[in-house]
Amino acid sequence: MRRPRTGVRTRVRAAASARVAGAIPAIQLATLGALTMLGPFGTDASLPALPTIADEFGSPAGQVQLTLTGFVTGMAAGQLLAGPLSDMAGRRRPLLWGTAGVAVAGGLAALAPSLVVLIAASACMGLGTAFALVVSRAVVADLASGPALTRSYALLGTVTGIGPVLGPVGGAALLVAFGWRGVFAGLATAAIVGVLLAARLLPESLPPERRVARAPVRLPGLVRRTFRSRSFVTGAVIVWLTFAALFAYISASPFLLQSLLGLSPGWYAAVFAANGCGLIVTGLTAARLSSRLSRRTLLAIGLGMQVTGALACLSLVLLDAVTLWTLLPPLFLIASSIGFIFGPAHAHALHDLRDMAGTALATIGAVQFLGAGLVAPLVQIRGEGDPLPFALAVTCCSLAALVTLVARSDAR
Repeated sequence: MRRPRTGVRTRVRAAASARVAGAIPAIQLATLGALTMLGPFGTDASLPALPTIADEFGSPAGQVQLTLTGFVTGMAAGQLLAGPLSDMAGRRRPLLWGTAGVAVAGGLAALAPSLVVLIAASACMGLGTAFALVVSRAVVADLASGPALTRSYALLGTVTGIGPVLGPVGGAALLVAFGWRGVFAGLATAAIVGVLLAARLLPESLPPERRVARAPVRLPGLVRRTFRSRSFVTGAVIVWLTFAALFAYISASPFLLQSLLGLSPGWYAAVFAANGCGLIVTGLTAARLSSRLSRRTLLAIGLGMQVTGALACLSLVLLDAVTLWTLLPPLFLIASSIGFIFGPAHAHALHDLRDMAGTALATIGAVQFLGAGLVAPLVQIRGEGDPLPFALAVTCCSLAALVTLVARSDAR
């Protein structure tokens, strides 16, 4: 008797229905990680090209960095739409349409005739990646529970951390081969691949009976509910502050390392990739330790790393001792610390809000990327040759996050 053929999608659905103890099938988690990677890949791939874009359009560094501000502002606004919409209509369709929008906006950015158009296209790209980011994380909240949720978020953050590794390297390669326009064409291609993977491998994770009716209309009330949760406030504030510190590093690093310290785009990409590898290692370590250590302990490790790196940067600037070799180790600590922070912080924020995970994650993400958009131009407020605003930003943000952890007794 001939055995009936079983397609990939059927096997994925069977794996999802047979999951044990809140675990997520590896193929789904990898696909979700690839989709969330579009956001950091989108910001990081263009970093080596920022000085080139500034030269072509004859614009100062602060104006060119508005492409990053537009991108992350689009991500902030998009998440406020994506989260409630996915709570109401399910996860699959918003995920597919949002990722397809990234591809369209990437093509527009590649053809941009002016900096204004490029900034607008970057904002649209950020809007689309917001759907990929917040809906992918909501899918994890749908499928995982208990320690598996912390572990899944740590692993998801690890896969997402590949973005900072591949982004600058791929961006530098595309910049050399095709110019800065090729960087945005490459981003559009990556989004097309993401749409195909999601359509093939990700079934709907939110059944109709668990959906929130009229969630976009009820958004203000739902957001107020999130802020009444102590665990949400603690986890969210830690995410917001540590990401602001990370984005200060992301936005300042091309000018610090290339313009101030003389690295070529290729060597800059290599340094940025090495820091991304550090994030991957810490993320895998956090995932491995999540069943043995509390969320508070993991957060303490990560915040200790970030505060140490930030204080080292500030000391180097105040002592006028900034060189390539003195600056690289603290930058590594700032970047790699995120692997210990984001998984436990997101899991803690969702502890009481699993029934509205999309809206809760959208609230976290909107403030997170809005803050990042404000930080990006501030780190260059005194010119690309002055590292003091960057050092002050990362120090203030990381110290405030550590104080939040110490002060809030609910972070267990």
